[in-house]
Amino acid sequence: MNPAIDKLEIEFDLLKDLKKVGIVSNQTSASTKFIPSTEMIYNAAKKTDNCKVTTVFGPQHGYRQTEQDNMKETPDDFYKFSDGHKVPLFSLYSDTREPQREQLENVDTLVIDLQDIGCRVYTYMLTLAACMRAAAKYNKKIVVFDRANPLGLGFQNHKNEWQLVEGNRLEKKWLSFVGWYDIPMRHGLSMGELGYYFKDHDNLKLDYQVIPVDLLNRKTKLSELKKLKWAMPSPNIPCWESAFFFPAFVSLEGTNVSEGRGSTIPFQLIGAPWLDVQKCISFLKEISSLYLYDSSQNNSLFMREHHFRPTFNKYMGEICNGIQFHVSVPENINLFALGMCFIHFCCHAHPKDFKWSAPGYEYNFKDLPINLILGKEQWYDHFENAKSQSNSENLKTLLETTKQDEFGFMKDLSRFLIYRE
Repeated sequence: MNPAIDKLEIEFDLLKDLKKVGIVSNQTSASTKFIPSTEMIYNAAKKTDNCKVTTVFGPQHGYRQTEQDNMKETPDDFYKFSDGHKVPLFSLYSDTREPQREQLENVDTLVIDLQDIGCRVYTYMLTLAACMRAAAKYNKKIVVFDRANPLGLGFQNHKNEWQLVEGNRLEKKWLSFVGWYDIPMRHGLSMGELGYYFKDHDNLKLDYQVIPVDLLNRKTKLSELKKLKWAMPSPNIPCWESAFFFPAFVSLEGTNVSEGRGSTIPFQLIGAPWLDVQKCISFLKEISSLYLYDSSQNNSLFMREHHFRPTFNKYMGEICNGIQFHVSVPENINLFALGMCFIHFCCHAHPKDFKWSAPGYEYNFKDLPINLILGKEQWYDHFENAKSQSNSENLKTLLETTKQDEFGFMKDLSRFLIYRE
């Protein structure tokens, strides 16, 4: 299950006929020997007769990932290869998120290697989509060196339900840079598979190729994916556990609850100065059947009280009453449902303290971030009602309706799947 970029160590002909290449990557896209993908592609290109790297593009957080939060833009620069050769380094998270005509004048093929983490609210997939739109516009080719989704590929369980695909499909009126497509929160796809969906959805006329990951299939265990060598794909995803809990608690970006930024384990550790941790843990244990695929496996997730003082972002310098989540059986946890259960508790138990973040999220300055993140305003309505009445039955009903979206999404995507069971 090595990333496809590893193949360039011996298969130089993968780059033949690509001519002038623009690399879309960042510093943590690397081989299993931790050689940067930019260097892998550059060195392999030099061993061909008619391929050379002319340009590098970087996604959100910058190629070197120095920027922490959303809408922290990075300027254009130059990329210097290990032999001293320099090429333009264009930012795809600045004035534009899509490569421009002038940036592609010296490019025939965009070669893309980015580590997605399996969640719609993670912008690298839209960087891929933006590159594909530009490639169709200006007659360029796209080649994706695929990687395993660390949160697993969606598969059908014994009930014929899609597992590891979680959350409602996004309603297109909630447009932002985390919302171009009607994708569930946890999408259960690889980056290469997403590209086939983007190509079809946007009706793009372009040459699109995926170099697949060998030995990867839809039943690959999360315990195996967790063992893969880790280089943090963005500043606040330092470890596999942070990536795992991201689909559960990225929604907290739309609230005044800390998602753990400013701690050493974001998204695995969450909280607020006003959070009643013991009461919250008791509540989550009581309704575990809503977020465990098999509620009899009640040791799949452990929660414990853990106080922390964020060094930046929400509640910087203040002590937060927090919960650290520990996973034992990751395949048994519906992450989206866990996140919704937590927000439900906050609204009902802390109606005066809990607040929604104001507009100004991923280049949408008019809508509440929570609606952009969740992509369905029924969730906002439910949480507002929960401030005056618990109504756990409505929570259960809403989570049940997401199953229809999950099944419909994967039915629509079935023809684009690269990896099978």
